[in-house]
Amino acid sequence: MQLIQITDLHLSDRSDTPAADALRWAIDEANRLGPDLVAFTGDMTTCGTAGAARQFLDAASRLQVPWVFTPGNAELRAHEAMSVLKEVSHYKSRILDGVTVLLPDTSTGGLPASERTWLDAQVVDGPTVILTHYPLETLDAVSRIWMENWLADHAVELYLAGHRHFTRSQSVGVGLEITTRGLDPDKAYGGPPGISLLARGDASNWSLQEIAWPHLRDLLPAELGFSPVGWSIRGNLIDTVREAFEVGLNVLELRPRDPEYDLVTTITELEHLRDDRRIYLSWHLPGLTWDESTSSVTGLETVARQVDDALACGVDAFTIHVPQVGAHLMDEGNDTWRAFLAVFASLFESALEDGVRLSIENVHNDVGTPVARASRKFATSIDEYETWIDSVVATIGSESRCIGAHFDIGHARNNGVLGNVQPLGDWYARIGRRITGYHIHQVRPHEETGKLTNHRDIISAYDRTISYAGFLHAWSQKQINRAPLFVEVRDVEERRRTTKMLQAIFANQLKG
Repeated sequence: MQLIQITDLHLSDRSDTPAADALRWAIDEANRLGPDLVAFTGDMTTCGTAGAARQFLDAASRLQVPWVFTPGNAELRAHEAMSVLKEVSHYKSRILDGVTVLLPDTSTGGLPASERTWLDAQVVDGPTVILTHYPLETLDAVSRIWMENWLADHAVELYLAGHRHFTRSQSVGVGLEITTRGLDPDKAYGGPPGISLLARGDASNWSLQEIAWPHLRDLLPAELGFSPVGWSIRGNLIDTVREAFEVGLNVLELRPRDPEYDLVTTITELEHLRDDRRIYLSWHLPGLTWDESTSSVTGLETVARQVDDALACGVDAFTIHVPQVGAHLMDEGNDTWRAFLAVFASLFESALEDGVRLSIENVHNDVGTPVARASRKFATSIDEYETWIDSVVATIGSESRCIGAHFDIGHARNNGVLGNVQPLGDWYARIGRRITGYHIHQVRPHEETGKLTNHRDIISAYDRTISYAGFLHAWSQKQINRAPLFVEVRDVEERRRTTKMLQAIFANQLKG
């Protein structure tokens, strides 16, 4: 007996994302391999929307082999998906080659009384397989103990789950529990996303073969004509330039920490660097904020001074955050909106006429911040972000290729509740062709505080919390622009390791 597990894809409503591409590939691959059964073990949608559920069903309808579905917690994030998936969720048992396949619903993180009653009612004479979403250790304590006792009383050869986004096998009772990393291009951890082929041997033992989604193809050339990987350092400008020279980078971004930086020496060091190689130079400007008491933009003088200094350094681009203001204060065309537009025009119009890029960076909300505009920052939604960039383009009147999105991938992923509502694939699909630069880093819990922190090193392309398979796919397919990549990692050694790892990837030497 052979079965294929497809799990934890997290589809949005869009059909032009890496996740949607991965699902189309998975269906084709399952049809090619022809297993006895395909099992979708939950989190096929990202937020339980009807559009994502229908997209999943449309894809599954192309399967040429039997298939089953059991929901995950993501299907419960809205009330729409389960209405669409209600019919396919009813098929909770199969018998294949003498093996009974059971699909208890653990989407709530436990086993409700109805599921326990249903399991107890199953009359199983032979070998049994459990297919569900939650691994045993992630079930609530009461459900975990109940299920472990149930497994001990039955001839369960395999307990197969997803949810954790990494792969692990361990003995449970007389059988085996396997948890797999799944197909999500932005969350699969410890290896590339893909599907899992489970095969039952003659001795009733199960083997696992992970089949990787082919997401990585040609990454070069980039638009620069040389390696796009560099870094963004908030610190001493002179040290930043010298470190870039030492490491051999062609791409760097200056971001002064001390307001009293040495501009003359910085220019001298940049001349030395340019004598040695071609470079792409960005200057990360301070943010512009809003003073509600005076109804005015603050920080203008500091930014204006740094604009002049950046031009003296011969920059190719400015990076500046979207206006630092609550979303509820920024409606298109209101006084706050117009005030920020006027400031952007006064700061950048002249430089843009000379061909300098304006790269507008997205920001993020704190963990747990609701979607409501009264709670979150402006332009942390894709709609607001796009609208702001469009408004700047229309106001300044520059060619749109000179004004674009500086996409911080970590900010998009670590973005309060919006981090799930707007998966990274939606960002790639929506803003990919207007990206003029990237900030790239990892997001992980701090070792001491446990708080989710940005600007950490990327240990692997398939790391947590961000797996970069979706990014690499979107880049290789040219869904997103092959613009400069600035590693924005604070620690020196972490930054160097990350830069080296990315350089190897872009030399088509992916080491995982």
